[in-house]
Amino acid sequence: MDRNLIDSHIHFSNHDRLNELERYRQGIGAEKICVLSLPIKQRINFNPEILFAKARLGACCYGLASFDYDTLFDPQAHRTGRAGLDLPGQVEGFRNLGFDGLKIFLGKPTFQRELGLKLTDPEVLGALKRAESLRLPALIHIADPLIFWSYKSVPGFIPPGWEEAAKSGEGSGGMPSYDELQSQALAVLRACPDLAVVFPHLLSMAHDLSRLSDILDRFPNAYLDLAPGLYFYYELDRQRTAAREFFAHFQERILFGTDGFWFPEWFSEFPYATVEDNLHRSSQLLRFLESEDELDNPFVPSRRIKTHVRGLGLGREILEKIFHKNFLALYSGAPRKIDLPSCLEYLDEFVDRLAAGGAGPQISKAVAEQRQALEVLGEVLP
Repeated sequence: MDRNLIDSHIHFSNHDRLNELERYRQGIGAEKICVLSLPIKQRINFNPEILFAKARLGACCYGLASFDYDTLFDPQAHRTGRAGLDLPGQVEGFRNLGFDGLKIFLGKPTFQRELGLKLTDPEVLGALKRAESLRLPALIHIADPLIFWSYKSVPGFIPPGWEEAAKSGEGSGGMPSYDELQSQALAVLRACPDLAVVFPHLLSMAHDLSRLSDILDRFPNAYLDLAPGLYFYYELDRQRTAAREFFAHFQERILFGTDGFWFPEWFSEFPYATVEDNLHRSSQLLRFLESEDELDNPFVPSRRIKTHVRGLGLGREILEKIFHKNFLALYSGAPRKIDLPSCLEYLDEFVDRLAAGGAGPQISKAVAEQRQALEVLGEVLP
């Protein structure tokens, strides 16, 4: 079908792959994309790459910033600890730089365990309240598919980041529970009623559409995106009638997103994906939404139960909202322009901190190259 498309969930973390990203955008026929940063122990976060993409792609590109948790990552900085985070101040800074919103990774169970910081901690809620006052949407990852907490029942499949739990034989190895993470999500919605919150991967709750419907009914500023943690293909297929009714009922609260991976090869947290890999991921999701075709079940744990899933075959009016109208309404149309002088100053500090923190030369070089490219770009920007 002919479609206008906005991919609202793309992980962009390598400035050398910008041309590949643009090939991907054109390949799926997306009028716009939204690229997300992630926090990372080795180099603070990927905010520089997001600013670079926004500057180069202009009106085609939105970007979400990740927090700097360096004082929690760095043992030498523990004397400042949480006091050194100033998360509300970071939100203010992100807005001044020209970011379009926040990407919050604290609801990821492995990451929350590593940092010892919850979504309900005062400094985090303070930052989200600041975003609420500035009208910056927040994309908040919550939990993982429920089956990850019982991975022992899935021979040969251990999710990334859960290896320690598997070796210890102690259940979830100190992970926050699935219900605890969902409770934190609800606490955020209650504390920040006017904050637009997008929960990716259908809030890791595709197995329980009744509970998910209740949350959306109670909190009108809660949204979902379809970035496929792959788990939901089977979950939606097994309750196909209810799933189609869910999409029809909440057609104005769901965003299209593919969870595309554009990481550098050295980054081992997530798989390296080529242009073709990302095109396949997006085409699979589009077929699942648009058609009633049979597709291969892409999720390893449920593939042993059912090897193929059937598409939902949603109607055109529903899909037009999911594909682009909902995103444009949520992000107020055009992406925000970056403030070039502020970005150059931010990247200067970023490079200095990487050098002081002992980041590898490849990492420091990448950020420095982006800083130089932005400076050159500034000479031709209107």
